[in-house]
Amino acid sequence: MGESDLSILRVYTLKVENHLTEATFNKFPKAFPNGPHDSLKMTKKRVQSLSGFQPIRYSCCVNSCVCFVGPYKDLVKCPNPDCKEARYKADGKPRKYFDYLPLIPRLRAMSANIALVRKMTYRAKHIHKPGVIKDVFDGIHYRSLLNTTVPTDAGHPFFFFSDPRDIALGLSTDGFAPFKRRDKTCWPIILFNYNLPPEIRFLKKYCIHVGTVPGPKKPWDWDSFCWALAEELIQLEIGVQAFDPISQSLFLLHAYLILAFGDIPAMALIMRMKGQNGLSPCRICDIKGVSISRTHYVPLQRDKIPGANPPQYDPSSLPLRTHKEFLEQGRAVETAPTNSAREELAKRYGIKGIPVLSSLSSLSFPSSFPFDFMHLIWENLIPNLILFWTGKFKDLNHLDRGYVIEPHIWKELGEITAACGATIPAAFGASVPNIDTQQSQMTSEKYANWTLYIAPIVLRGRFKKDKYYSHFMQLVKLIKLCLSFEIDEEMLNEIDEGFKSWVQGYEK
Repeated sequence: MGESDLSILRVYTLKVENHLTEATFNKFPKAFPNGPHDSLKMTKKRVQSLSGFQPIRYSCCVNSCVCFVGPYKDLVKCPNPDCKEARYKADGKPRKYFDYLPLIPRLRAMSANIALVRKMTYRAKHIHKPGVIKDVFDGIHYRSLLNTTVPTDAGHPFFFFSDPRDIALGLSTDGFAPFKRRDKTCWPIILFNYNLPPEIRFLKKYCIHVGTVPGPKKPWDWDSFCWALAEELIQLEIGVQAFDPISQSLFLLHAYLILAFGDIPAMALIMRMKGQNGLSPCRICDIKGVSISRTHYVPLQRDKIPGANPPQYDPSSLPLRTHKEFLEQGRAVETAPTNSAREELAKRYGIKGIPVLSSLSSLSFPSSFPFDFMHLIWENLIPNLILFWTGKFKDLNHLDRGYVIEPHIWKELGEITAACGATIPAAFGASVPNIDTQQSQMTSEKYANWTLYIAPIVLRGRFKKDKYYSHFMQLVKLIKLCLSFEIDEEMLNEIDEGFKSWVQGYEK
C-alpha cells in the first residue's frame, strides 16, 4: 500500500468517524489544496478495493417482508398473504434490495491485526471461578460448550473453543424508527465479539454490522434476512483459513455464535415465536396466558379467573422449555397437514416453525436467548409501574386503589425530579426531566437514574398504603443486585428468591 492509498484512507476515516456530510467532504480540496483528492464515489471504490470487503446484494420485498433467498429464491412475488407485492419492476429489475456485509472477511481481518489480536486474548485468559459470574464466559451455556465436540465430518473431532483464537459471538437486532414521524422502521443486524474485554467489546468501532433490513415494516420472515449470515456461521463452525500475525502462519479460524438478545418482539422474530401477546408468550417456559380485556396476561395465581388452567403456577417449578422440545414443537408445526392444524399447534406451543439459527450447533434454545435487561426493566417494568401509580395502565379500574398516587402529588414529584438535575453530578448519568410532564423524553438511562437514585427518596410516604413503597424498594434492591459487576451463588439465590417473592407480592 502506497502513500497515496494511505492518504485516501485517512481522509475517508475522518469522514466516517466524525459523521461528515458529503457536502463537507467535497470541500476538502479547497481547505487542503496541496493534498490528493478524489470524489466520494471514487474514494469509496478505492477503500472497498483495499479492504477486500464486498457487500452482497439480494433482492427483497418492497415492504421488507422477506429476502428472496433460500426457499424464496425463485419467487416473483412476496409470499406474505397480506402483501403479495411483485418482486420485480416492469424492466425486470428488483424493486428493493437488502445489502449483506459478509462476516468471514472481517473476522479474518481482525485475526490478522496484531493490535486487535492481543485484545482478543481476553476470552482465553479469562479465569472462571466456580459459583461466580463476572462475564458471559462464566455462564452455564458457554461452560457446557467447552466439553462438547463440534459436530462436523472432519476426521479429527475437536471441542468448542479448544483453540485460544476461537471467537465467541453475540447477535442483536431491534427495530427502530429513523425518522421523526416514526411510521417506518428498519432492523439492523449486529454481531459482538466477546473475545474482546467487556470495557470495549460494545464500543461502536468493534461492533460488526452485517446488514439492515430496510423496512418500512418489520420482517414477516426474519430468517430469510439472516440466511446468508447463518451460512457463514456454519462455515465458521467448521473453520476457515486465516493468518496469525503472532506466529506468522496460517491457521483454521473458528467462530461460534453463543448468544442472541434484544427485546421480546425481536426475539420472537429470531426464534419464530408468536411473541408476547400469544397464548404461550414466554420463550423460557411454557406458562399459558389468560385473556383479560382482549390481552393475554400470565399471572401465577389464576384461580379466580374463569377458564384458567392450571389455577396456579409455582414460581419455583415453572414448566421450562428445553432445546429438544422446542425444536420438536417447531417441526410439528411445520409438518402439520393443514393450515388450520398448523395454526392450532402454533397457538398451543407459541412457536411458528424451526428457526434458521437452529442449524448452528453452538446455540441452545432457549438458553442462548436471554432476556434483555434494558428492555425488560427500564423500557417495560418501570414505565408500566408508573402507569399503575398514576392510574393510567390500560383500561383497568384504578379507582381508590392503594397504589395510585394522587395527581397533585405526582405533579409535585415531577417538579422535584426535574430540580434534582441541579444537584446530582453528571457522572451519575443523564439528567432526569419532569417525570410528570416530560415522560416522552425519558430514556432507559434516565429511567435507571430515576429508579435507583431519585425515586427511593421522593416516593417515601407518597402512597396511600406504605406496603407499596416497601414493595418498590424490594424491587430496587433486586435491580442493584442484578447490576453488580460480580454475582456469586449467594447473590444469585437472593435474586431468584427475591423476584419470586416480588411477583407474588405484586399479585396480592
